[in-house]
Amino acid sequence: MNKHVKILLTLKSLGFAFLFSTGLVAHAAVDNGDVNPASTTAMQQSKKISGIITDEKGEPIIGANIAVVGTTIGIISDMDGKYELEVPEGAEVKVSYIGYNPQSFKVTQKTSYNIVLKEDSEMIDEVVVVGYGTIKKSDVSGSVVSVDKEQMMKRNPLNLAQGLQGSAAGVMVSKNSGDPEGTATIRIRGVATVNGSADPLYVVDGVQVGSNANFVNPADVESIEVLKDASATAIYGARGANGVVMITTKKGVKGATQLNFSANFGIQNMTGKLDVADADLFAYSVRQGRANDKAAIQNKAFGDDYAGRLRTIDWQDVMTRTALQQNYMLSVSGGNDKTQSTFSVGYLNNDGVILDSNFSRLTARANVTHKVKDFIEVGGNVAFVHSEKVGGGNLRSYATLTPTMDYVDETTGQFISNDWRANADGTYNAFMQISGEGDIQKGQDNPYAAKMEEDKTPTYENKFVGSAYLNLNLFKGLQFRTIGSYTLSTVDGSGFNIVNPRTITAAQTNSFWMNQSQDNNIEIESYFTYNWKNDIHNLTVMTGNSVTNYWGHWVSSNASNFLADTYRQMSLTSDQTSRIGDGGYNLKTRYISWYGRAMYTLMDRYIVTATVRRDGSSNFGSGNRWGTFPSAALAWRLSEEDFIKNLDIFSNMKLRFGWGQTGNAGSATSLSVAQLSSNRIAYDWGQLGGSSSNYNKVVGFAQLKEIDTNLKWETNTQTNIGLDLGMLNNDLNITMDYFIRDSKNLLLYRNMRPSTGHGQVYTNAGHIQNKGFEFSVSYNKRFGDWNLGATLTGSTLKNKVIEVGDPIYNNLDANGDLITDDGDNWTNHSVTMEGHAVGSYYGYVVEGIFKNQAEVDAANALAKENGYDAYQVNATTVGDYKYKDLNGDGHIDGNDQKVLGNGFPKLNYGLTLNASWKNWDAMIYMYGIAGMKINSYAAMKMTQLYKTGGGIQNTLKEYINNAWSESNPNAVYPRMTIVDNNTNMKASDAYVKKGDFLKIANIQIGYTFPKRWLQPLRMDNARIFASVENLACFSGYNKFGDPEVGNAAVLQTGFDGGRYPYPRTFTFGLSVQF
Repeated sequence: MNKHVKILLTLKSLGFAFLFSTGLVAHAAVDNGDVNPASTTAMQQSKKISGIITDEKGEPIIGANIAVVGTTIGIISDMDGKYELEVPEGAEVKVSYIGYNPQSFKVTQKTSYNIVLKEDSEMIDEVVVVGYGTIKKSDVSGSVVSVDKEQMMKRNPLNLAQGLQGSAAGVMVSKNSGDPEGTATIRIRGVATVNGSADPLYVVDGVQVGSNANFVNPADVESIEVLKDASATAIYGARGANGVVMITTKKGVKGATQLNFSANFGIQNMTGKLDVADADLFAYSVRQGRANDKAAIQNKAFGDDYAGRLRTIDWQDVMTRTALQQNYMLSVSGGNDKTQSTFSVGYLNNDGVILDSNFSRLTARANVTHKVKDFIEVGGNVAFVHSEKVGGGNLRSYATLTPTMDYVDETTGQFISNDWRANADGTYNAFMQISGEGDIQKGQDNPYAAKMEEDKTPTYENKFVGSAYLNLNLFKGLQFRTIGSYTLSTVDGSGFNIVNPRTITAAQTNSFWMNQSQDNNIEIESYFTYNWKNDIHNLTVMTGNSVTNYWGHWVSSNASNFLADTYRQMSLTSDQTSRIGDGGYNLKTRYISWYGRAMYTLMDRYIVTATVRRDGSSNFGSGNRWGTFPSAALAWRLSEEDFIKNLDIFSNMKLRFGWGQTGNAGSATSLSVAQLSSNRIAYDWGQLGGSSSNYNKVVGFAQLKEIDTNLKWETNTQTNIGLDLGMLNNDLNITMDYFIRDSKNLLLYRNMRPSTGHGQVYTNAGHIQNKGFEFSVSYNKRFGDWNLGATLTGSTLKNKVIEVGDPIYNNLDANGDLITDDGDNWTNHSVTMEGHAVGSYYGYVVEGIFKNQAEVDAANALAKENGYDAYQVNATTVGDYKYKDLNGDGHIDGNDQKVLGNGFPKLNYGLTLNASWKNWDAMIYMYGIAGMKINSYAAMKMTQLYKTGGGIQNTLKEYINNAWSESNPNAVYPRMTIVDNNTNMKASDAYVKKGDFLKIANIQIGYTFPKRWLQPLRMDNARIFASVENLACFSGYNKFGDPEVGNAAVLQTGFDGGRYPYPRTFTFGLSVQF
């Protein structure tokens, strides 16, 4: 339902007092005899009729007009949609209400006439928001998807990213984890960069707010449109390379003041518990691993003598909890003919299922519009969000932790059984602590104690977005609009680490750190729009200018050795030499743009759209700062042609074709300008032939980096072919799109010859291609009191690197930190190379498991013939993985690695089923992926006793029960070993797992109270609901963790290192309207 109809529906509930008085006037007019002579004669043979006027959902229509045709006899329906009226026998009565098709009936012998009004399809022709304007959905020529906001809100999203999941074909949303903040990764039509961001641009109320709009409370949203192809996004030029999400927030409307309040309460518990060994089974695995390594057990408690006596600690249970979620929203809106305004405030408090984790968010939004004159309108929007986040955790880390703290004292031989809980004196027990590495990692702490003692100071984030606009209707068809905005974002984090007496490796002094950052953005958009139309032609032309300026700064400091753990000031340290501080300004980024668009419709069936944008960016040198990005689109409304109408099959048919280019300027950089540096540059000056002891060291300058001064824009070229179909009077709607997206001149680092004296250069060199097919099928039908609906969305994607030069290896996350532990042999597990997808999995191929010594000897013999000591390593033995010799040299080394797959699924889909009966409504939402592979570092960690840093980690029961042994030579997993000399743990296809899944994400049942119940309470509307989220996940991957493995880092797509568990949430909610 579009916003115009919603305004009309709002007016029907808000204007009752006015309508009631109108009814009195109507009665007065009749009573005073203000009728024509014909009606006076008819009244002599009149009868009383009555009934109820409702809409298609069964809701009473307040203020519907019931009138006798050809007379002034009439009345309006009351608050319950009821009416009573004296009418002449045989009269024709017409029932009408704005926004609905009128209905007429002939008065017969009946006295009761209940009328159901249907919405006027002409009036509710859906309007969608596009760049710098709105157009009718029937006139859209590009690939634009409108998100069903009502269905989105029924899924109780924590933020907009979650709300978009499954809502639009071609928009892949993957939750990054189940932490209480609920972050997610969004990809629109694949990935087309290596070093840059693949996140879409968000535009909120005409303001470009960057690649994150989670500061917007989902309850504040009026509409969301996703611009996918370049013909739709090119109007945003470089900023729209990865798609554009257009968000329009709720505005005030004319009429009485309206108040809305909603409250949701949820109970969350952990799902996806990993089936790892208990203490006794873990001890068994230790004994087997040490025996296979021909080594002795170091913690005697793991020996046979203590079997059955160990205290099992299930760290997954200890470190998680049942958590509460609260979400409140209050909004007030209203206005008169000249001024409309709205104000809203929302509060979310979401406890995480991991101990002491929490995310809270306070949002506030206000907007006002005022018509100064008939041709002048001004308005403003102000939004503020404050969030606090504390805690976190990784379920895999807890699952693989030693499941007992029992040990035998090395000195006394006493068996000590420790509990994880606090002792009576407030202290905590710890694992066995020895000076060297043993069966327990040196310095391993009690995680529960660490969690209880950690600093609970949250990370504070604030964001302010303010904007003001001016609209001028200069003359018929010509409008000017200018909007200025300012965005401020701040992040404030700190932590205090106390002295931990439990472990021998813990720091012996406390420490305190603080980090702060601030980002600022100012933007001004100004544009003219001209529209001219008649019965045949409709032309809209728009042209404008945009200026953007970004700047920011950051500071950090830390110190240690404070006299008290309550100190939070650096200068109070007792060791002034420990004070360290740093900070600086971010590189400024400036954009200036000129843009234009022309849309022409002929006979309401032939549509042409063309845009061009010229962007200038400070990221490049003076010769390449400007880029031009054009687009064009054609659409043909075939359903308006007689040869389609005569088929009497299609109520809508539109064929679309689009082509366009967008740019990408990458991140702020100074690598386009020739430069010298004094960093660690010094020269020795002295007399020729003199002693070096007499030389003077003088600071100098030198070229430390090779600079490409010809650096220029990345270019995305996209071609789209689409078809929209409507059948069964638009009850069934189908949309299909096929696209090809080519990204060239990628900004990336290329290796250089060592003779240049430089290792890399940041330059344009690369070509990535994405191809895909998208579809959406929706069906909605009313059967009496029933209303049934179903929506299926899906998309396929093939990502391929056409050109990139030397392979780009990666082992870092989005923050540049190592995503795997050192020593796991997972370095360079991600590669971007020609002929494969971005961030493909890279590693060894497992040929099988050595089943006997003869197989090991045969492989080593072949290696020695080729001059190598061994096929793999000298320590390889029976039960180890045998890796495939890909280059045929008889030896396994780095040259035997290959691409093992990628993290782009073959199919991404979502299904929503909804039904309503009278005042009841229900919805089921599910989503999933097919043809997915996961590069599972988590699976490796849970099927290996080897632990980076020493000690032994717990594993899945399945691994222990199915590891190779002499009695199980056909095992699935290699032998149990603690030292793992064969490096069975290294990245290989053994850990590339099938990641297909189907999630029943949300089931909700709601009830809307009848208006007659609410009238005594002075309420206009009230609804209650109950829902369950994350009800079930069907996947063969579940034993290793949740298969939904979103990653913000482009080169880590499909990588699973374990994550915060996804909770199951049971929610009860109430919303009321006054």
